[in-house]
Amino acid sequence: MSGRAEHEAGDVVAAYDFSRLGWLVDVGGGHGILLGAALRAAPGLRAVLVDQPAVVEQARRRLEAEGVAGRCELVAGDFFGSVPAGADAYLLSRVLHDWADEDARRVLATCRSAMGPGSRLLVVEALLPERAVDQPAVIRMDLHMLVLLGARERTEAQYRRLLAETGFRVERVVPTASVAGLSVIEAEAAD
Repeated sequence: MSGRAEHEAGDVVAAYDFSRLGWLVDVGGGHGILLGAALRAAPGLRAVLVDQPAVVEQARRRLEAEGVAGRCELVAGDFFGSVPAGADAYLLSRVLHDWADEDARRVLATCRSAMGPGSRLLVVEALLPERAVDQPAVIRMDLHMLVLLGARERTEAQYRRLLAETGFRVERVVPTASVAGLSVIEAEAAD
């Protein structure tokens, strides 16, 4: 999984300009693979990675080895409870597909309550295609998520609906070159 995540991180960073941000909170950031790539690509970026205590310790070692730990705070926490408030952007990368809609709404509500004026939400997920033949890797992952977690991949329309239900408006969808069908869905708080 780490090898796949490293390749996908490169695809995301190539498609989305993280240098526009000053402070990023990576919610459920895992071992910091995408965050490390974003910090390397955007030297002015500061960040916070939020995840479970054991995971945060692994992220610390990785980010130190990559030489970016000085610009990143690591917070052991529960994204169903709270995340640091007031960042420029909140990143959910490959998080929402782990959860059924009800729990995904809870994660999104946590992010929404932490956001300040002008904050952005960045959702990095594979988007289900209209036809299975167009993205077979995404279909395989959808089945994998269903069997293992009772969760699923979603179409762009389903993400738009889920985000709208939790107080967000999608500003744009930035596709990546990932064979996994990843896109960055950029949203802001709806007025």
